[in-house]
Amino acid sequence: MNKKFSEEGSASEELGREALRQWALEAAIAGVDLEGFDPEASHDDLMSWALSKGLDIACMYARFSTQMQQSTGDQIRECVIWAARNKTFVPPYFISIDEGEKGRKARRAGLNRTRQILKSLLAKTFLVYKASRLFRQAGKGFAFIQDECVDAGIRAVSVSQGIDTNDKKSWKLQLQIHGLMDDLLLDTIADHVRSGQIGHFMQGHTTGALGVGYRRKEVPGGRPTNRGLPRTEPEVDPEAAELIRKHAALHLEGMSIREGVRRWNAASGPCDPRSTTGKMTATAYRRLFGNERLTGRWEFGRKRNQFSTRRDYVTQIEQPDEEVVTRQVEDLRILDDATFYALKQKFDDRKNGPREPRDAKLAKLWDLTTSMFYCSHCSTPEKPIRFYMAGANGVGMRCCNGDQCPHPSCVRRDEAVQAVCKSLAELIARDTDLVSDVVSRSREIDATADDDVKADIDVAQKKLRVLTNRVQALFELYEDSTNDDRREAKSRLRSAQSERGAAQADLNRLQKSLEHSTATLSAEDARKTLAEMSMLLSDASAGRLGGDAVYKALNVFTLLTGGRIWVNVQPRPGRKQTVVRGEFRPCLVRATTEFTGAVARDDHPGEKVSIWLRQPPRIELIADRVHELIDKEGLSHRDTAKQLQREGHNVNSGNVWYSYRRWYEMQGLPLPKQPYNNGNKRDSA
Repeated sequence: MNKKFSEEGSASEELGREALRQWALEAAIAGVDLEGFDPEASHDDLMSWALSKGLDIACMYARFSTQMQQSTGDQIRECVIWAARNKTFVPPYFISIDEGEKGRKARRAGLNRTRQILKSLLAKTFLVYKASRLFRQAGKGFAFIQDECVDAGIRAVSVSQGIDTNDKKSWKLQLQIHGLMDDLLLDTIADHVRSGQIGHFMQGHTTGALGVGYRRKEVPGGRPTNRGLPRTEPEVDPEAAELIRKHAALHLEGMSIREGVRRWNAASGPCDPRSTTGKMTATAYRRLFGNERLTGRWEFGRKRNQFSTRRDYVTQIEQPDEEVVTRQVEDLRILDDATFYALKQKFDDRKNGPREPRDAKLAKLWDLTTSMFYCSHCSTPEKPIRFYMAGANGVGMRCCNGDQCPHPSCVRRDEAVQAVCKSLAELIARDTDLVSDVVSRSREIDATADDDVKADIDVAQKKLRVLTNRVQALFELYEDSTNDDRREAKSRLRSAQSERGAAQADLNRLQKSLEHSTATLSAEDARKTLAEMSMLLSDASAGRLGGDAVYKALNVFTLLTGGRIWVNVQPRPGRKQTVVRGEFRPCLVRATTEFTGAVARDDHPGEKVSIWLRQPPRIELIADRVHELIDKEGLSHRDTAKQLQREGHNVNSGNVWYSYRRWYEMQGLPLPKQPYNNGNKRDSA
């Protein structure tokens, strides 16, 4: 029974003792047997005593909104009186409170503590003075009682409203009606308060914070405020006004904002009393000289507070001119209109902030294909691990596991994509049977297209509905999650949104294919399609495509590679720099058919293709051939160089010498001793 809950949000010892005293008094009147009751006993002893007397155990929550309110004791008193009259005991340890906390906020210490107590199932009843103490929004209060209490088999009671979840037929309706009435009451109160504030504003009274350059003065004979403070009105602060005029003249002469802020603070100029730094900042300084109050034009209601449920805090929303009340008060003018608007223009010209690059950057193919490269070392069939943009200026990509990858290496994105494009173009040009295969496949698709595509559309629509429901559920979970769980909820939400986007793209493609029924490709059409695809890859790899054309090339690249290229980083013996190979299975027939608008299915990819994404040095590339020519065919270094030149390699005998030694180093073998033979042919080994 001794279960510990958070101390933050719990009732003080004084409130706990007073709650026990009031409960005991009312319980005696209600006929509860108080024999053995000890208000000084521990929590466990009090719980044991209450259970031995057959009393139900209850927990309680109380809240008030502002620090000027002090209604916690009153709420607790009414709740414990109800508990005593209904044979229910409220241990002080099960009382949670939030003082000076708004009911719109979801993250509150006392409310979180109440959730902990309810989840422990140690209390069978939950008491609150009024349902609006839980949340100001009726829907959230209803959800709390339903989820945390009713679904867990716990009785919930709103004492002042007479709402009891044991009354299963009417408690929901009662709670909703009271919530609606509370919302309407709050809106009415807000309108009355705003109307009263407008009245004070029109009379020249202070209705809010005063900025730099102004101060308050007491209104002679004015009626005190509701808080009992003297009624005041704004007036110009002579010292601050003189400093503002001096700085305005200096700015018109060319002084920078940074220098103005430095001089203001050096002169011990005033700052906004709400400032946390205690001195003028560049942002506040700029805002000061952009405030039209300096010209005597005062506004009320330009911005209005609005609570954001999703963000769980208040934001200020700018109101249209028809909602704003304006007064022109010449006695409060500090700058003349000409100076103010000339200064405003200068500040606007110097304004810094987000802006577009001077030269718009055109997307290249390698900027769009990083997500198609996967690490062959870290990936598993269940969880492929992809590469992410990395390196200086983002020109490279690397495994997202970073240094935890067994072979971490950063690969240049442009070189990798260019190597894949070159390989694909060579495959298209080299496959002599490709045209006939495409034509044959087109005929097969045309014969069964409509029925198969309709079946695929049904499956895609069902999948999309499931993913849409999942996204909605995760979004609600994210809104209600605490700080600790929010990161995980956000990750799951993004993943589900990504899956839904992919499902929507598949459905769009299938529907488009059904709208445009497939016509059997001719051999000439197939050749034109292949030529267009090859040209797109060539131009994209050279960086000559921009705008929409690069996305067309991206589609070709994705279709041909199947959207997955496996990156295999290979260490080099005796060297720090690694070499990198890329592997993929080309889908030439399927890609060519789908590029025409058809939906190709059951097409098996071709044989695995392996290409260099980062080549080794030339001496290593020719090392195997050098070893073969020297050790197996018995050629000299010079003759080996000549043979390699005939095979298209631009090498000399010095390159051969280095390559020969490097081959043995890579194999981990000692270099054989072979005497120099003055250019004569060696005997075969």
